[in-house]
Amino acid sequence: MSSVQSLREHLDRMTQELTQIKKIAIGLEESDKEKTEGAWDDLMAASKEISQEWEGISAVEEIRTQREKRW
Repeated sequence: MSSVQSLREHLDRMTQELTQIKKIAIGLEESDKEKTEGAWDDLMAASKEISQEWEGISAVEEIRTQREKRW
């Protein structure tokens, strides 16, 4: 087998492997996106639950107090 033929075969294998790696990477990106969206949705749901049960001063009032140094 000629060295040119051997080189072509090697490049073909590398191209196939890179294509497979790209497919895996794209799959991981989608998985990460779904996890991120799920985590955000969970955070927003927890935030609503906490806000409904909160009995202290509002976050806005707390920030205003800290800025005005009324403590």
